[in-house]
Amino acid sequence: MYSKRLWLAVAIAMIIVAAPMTAHATFPGTKICIDPGHGGSDPGAVALGDEEATFNLDIGLRARSLFQQDGATVYMTRTTDATVSLQGRCDIANNAGCSSFLCTHCNAGGGTGTETFAYASGTTAANLASRVQSELVSHMGTTNRGVKYESFYVLVNTNMPAILGEVAFIDTQADNDKLSSATYRQEAARAYLHGTQSWYGYTPHDPASDIIVDNTSGSFSCSGNWATGTSSTDKYGSDYRYRSTAAVSDPATWQPTLSTRSYAVYAWWPAGSNRSASAPYIVHYNGGTATINKNQQTSGGQWNLLGTWSFTNGNNVQLSCWTTAGYNVMADAIKFVPQ
Repeated sequence: MYSKRLWLAVAIAMIIVAAPMTAHATFPGTKICIDPGHGGSDPGAVALGDEEATFNLDIGLRARSLFQQDGATVYMTRTTDATVSLQGRCDIANNAGCSSFLCTHCNAGGGTGTETFAYASGTTAANLASRVQSELVSHMGTTNRGVKYESFYVLVNTNMPAILGEVAFIDTQADNDKLSSATYRQEAARAYLHGTQSWYGYTPHDPASDIIVDNTSGSFSCSGNWATGTSSTDKYGSDYRYRSTAAVSDPATWQPTLSTRSYAVYAWWPAGSNRSASAPYIVHYNGGTATINKNQQTSGGQWNLLGTWSFTNGNNVQLSCWTTAGYNVMADAIKFVPQ
């Protein structure tokens, strides 16, 4: 009995350790379908000089970007002003094996506010609709018209929990003003993300963004021994720094404000035959230092992976010039990608 209890305690501890302890990278491996309603030959509701299909597509594309940044694989029923049948929309989600279906619309008929539909109450889709509805009202500052239930085609003929959000009324001036605002359309996209995160059991959050530090940034520093160059066409941004190799470190340093978490680190340099074949990037991470030598004679004009480490604020990446004499080391840009 004691051994069984010990085994159970160990198993529970392993589960706790393995469980996600932060709100980052919510959806790796998760397939989500986003369906911007109408499009092409069907503009949807038209009022006050605006077409519903245009608003739907913009909100859908903004939501796609957010979900992708948070690790999801996103399938869109349309990405342009295209005509897609109702069954075609269902087929895209069903054939991809998506785990949720998010359809975005605008309302019409002279009302005001936001409502979200599911097929039936007491279902997982109804729970998803409730969470997205709450976020839409919060983000848009609209009247809460509640969760409702209808047998809309895309809600009935999809194989996964499906919802349809009516973000706001296109034919009511106050609501239309919000739909016409890129800021509020971004808020609607964030609401779809946050509501879906909550449904999956995560604390709603915005995805962490990549951090790019160019040599012109305030987070970059180097001594006066580093010259500025502009002639290489494969540079990042407007210029780059370079220095001849020598038996001295004299590093260029990229030190942005970092959260305590893991980042994949990439370097960008302009390539050339007079560049070092063993440029020493020194990564100061949380708990240690790693030196990564890169051949800057090739692979210019692109992001090159240095590796992935755990960082905390105050850590940095440096490029030393202490390597084989007779060449130049190129300090251009560094990218930190949250993991």
